[in-house]
Parts: sequence; C-alpha cells; structure tokens
Amino acid sequence: MTDFVLIGGGIIGLSLAYELSKRGMAVTVVEQGEWGGQASSAAAGMLAPLKEFSQPGPLLDLGMKSLQLYPGWAKELEETTGIEVQLCRSGVMTVALTEDEERSLRQKYEWQKEAGYDVHWMTGKELRELEPLLTEGVTAGIYSPGEGHINNRMLLSALVMACRQQGVRLLSGCAVAGMASEGSRVTGVHTTQGMIPAAHTVITAGAWAGMIADWLGVSVLVRPVRGQVAAVSSIGVPLQTVIFGSGGYITPKRDGKIVLGATEDEAGFQREVTLHGLTHVLQGVIPYVPVLQSAAFLQAWAGLRPAAADGLPLLGPLPGWEGVFVAGGHFRNGILLSPVTAVSMSDYLVDGQDGPLAPFSPARFLAASDKR
Repeated sequence: MTDFVLIGGGIIGLSLAYELSKRGMAVTVVEQGEWGGQASSAAAGMLAPLKEFSQPGPLLDLGMKSLQLYPGWAKELEETTGIEVQLCRSGVMTVALTEDEERSLRQKYEWQKEAGYDVHWMTGKELRELEPLLTEGVTAGIYSPGEGHINNRMLLSALVMACRQQGVRLLSGCAVAGMASEGSRVTGVHTTQGMIPAAHTVITAGAWAGMIADWLGVSVLVRPVRGQVAAVSSIGVPLQTVIFGSGGYITPKRDGKIVLGATEDEAGFQREVTLHGLTHVLQGVIPYVPVLQSAAFLQAWAGLRPAAADGLPLLGPLPGWEGVFVAGGHFRNGILLSPVTAVSMSDYLVDGQDGPLAPFSPARFLAASDKR
C-alpha cells in the first residue's frame, strides 16, 4: 500500500510527487509513456503570468505566487541533483505592431500597474534599446523585468532524479487500465504492471485527465489542444530577451536555441507537426525579429496541452468520490504553475489546508451543470 499513486508523469505529476515525498509520504507515479513526454517536454518553459493572464483574479494570483516560488525551487533542485535547470528571469517584452494592438496593451498595462505589478510601458525606441534585434515596426509595448523562462527539459530531468533520490516509485511504460474502488472510495489503480493499492489517488494525466475521470462517471471537461513549436539556432541571431506578440513568441535559450511558438490546434489527440502549423509559427514571429529568416532551422515538435472548459486548472477532490483527486487542466501554463500546484496540493492532501485552491475545485463543473 502506497500513500499516494499519481496517474501521469508530466511536470505536474513529478512536481507533486517530489513535494509529497519531501513531506514523508510514500508515492508511486505511473506514466504510460516517457517522463514529461507530452505537453511538458513540448513547452517553451515560459514563466510569464503577467503576459499569459489577461485579467486580475485567482489564476493570475496563482501564477504570481508560483513565479515567486521558482528561484528557491530551482535552486533546491539544482543543489539536490546537480542538474542546471537554466532559470532565467531577464524580463519579457509584449509588443505591438499596430494601433489596435498598442491600445489593447496599454489597457492591460494600466490595470497591472494600478494593481502594483512590476511592469513598464515603453516606446518602440526604448524597447529596441533593450533588444536591438527588434523590428522598427514595433510601436510600443510592456516590459516586465521579473518574468522569464526555464529549460523545461532540464527541469524534467532534475525532477525525475530528485524523485528517485526521495524514494518515489517511478513506473514508466505503465498504463492505467482502470480504478479500484470499494463503495464510493477509490482504493488504487489497475495497471499493465498489476494492481497498485493506494490510500489516495491523484489524476495528473494532463490532456487524458477527462478520460480517466470518465471511468468514475465524473465529467471534468478537459480536452487536448495541440501546440506546435519550432526551434532555430541562435548563431548569428544574438537575441537576449523574450518577445511576445499577437503572432507568437520568441524565446532565446542558454543552450543555443531560440524557441518559436506556438499554435493552438483543436486536433484531438494527434501530435504530428503539420506544414500548416509550422508555417503559421514561422510567419507569426518573423515580423518581430526579421533576422530570424537567416537562422538555421533545428527542429519542430508538438504537444497536447490540457485545456479545461473554463480556462482554469482543476485542483482538488473529484466530486462524488473519496480518496481521488485531480491536479490538471493547466493548459499552456503547466511549467509556470508546477511549483505552486505541488505546494498547494500537498498542503491540502497532507495538512488539510485548501489555501488558494477553492476557485479551482473540479466540483465547479457539476455546480454549473446543476444550475442548467
């Protein structure tokens, strides 16, 4: 009997397993493929809640708390494993190419500034002083110096090693075939490697969370949204700053890559990179940094982001059942939200503190259904 079995070994599952194990829990993680092999490894590793979230509220609060946790969390993982996760908080630019885009960004800047966030309104000239490769066509934008990015693949490697060091049982290539239950209580999972009895089961299966919850007759309304991403070489393109625009994002990495993204495709569970998607990515970002046209192309890939119907993560107990919980639906912010998800869910699961989780309860979908 294990204290916790986690279904899914992406960034959320591994982060939660690591945190639970630090609190003395016996944890098993079951992953049908490779560790972080879906959305987690396909991400750009962005840590930019002020860019990502368009309005104040619980989700932005959660993102800002996670951003604050990141320096200590990254340092701990690096010291524990010896793996450098390449945390970079050198700032993020969100830029405008048209009057309409500038007007929209200005409105966003004003409420963020009024709320006390560290954001700066800059003219195109001022932005180009920070990032000389930025096109002359940029008229203005928001600069948020405290945001940045991390090498998500190195982070995944560090989490796998840290979990192993903490004694977490990691089962890759192991598919869950069903839930074990007694009455209304889930007592573990049936897998291709046998039954795993557990006091608590947590669904951390990303885009597959909805399918697993369906086994228990509960709808959590999570669907896959494909994101296609490309990478080019930074040789000859000495970009220093993350750039966001309406057409996409450009993220210079310390390993010599510049990551470009990303599409949002309603393609079911298909993970293929398409020519249409790749074209969309490249045409979307080149207007911001035209010199990218001369960069050497390295690779393209895709991942399936777990999108909840209302855009909010699902964090908490699965309605109608005991002993089973969900941590998922993070969409394109799984990397950003992994520390705060791990800490907040562990506070709840181990210590009974629900803290910031109430707005993200999976029961909200049932409540909405009841109102209809």
